[in-house]
Amino acid sequence: MTAIAIPPLSSRQLSLALDVLELREFAFKESLEHLNELAADGEFSQAQLKALRVLVKTLDDHDAARVLRDSCDGDEESLEVLRERVVHEARVAYVR
Repeated sequence: MTAIAIPPLSSRQLSLALDVLELREFAFKESLEHLNELAADGEFSQAQLKALRVLVKTLDDHDAARVLRDSCDGDEESLEVLRERVVHEARVAYVR
């Protein structure tokens, strides 16, 4: 279990965070650069950025999904985005 807590994310922010996690698999350094660019564009607060950087650097996909789910703070739209994206990723991983 992890002690990382991300301030609540909107469904848009959650989708962007999932994009960064997907990029991490193929281009780790670029994923962190993209995350910084998103924060510079105002997509994430500094607190969210700090937590997301830790998430990208240290957690596997399963634990990252758990932390992101907790950041949804019960928002149904965000939870639906997470369910759709994580289920899709699980299918892709299974096919590989």
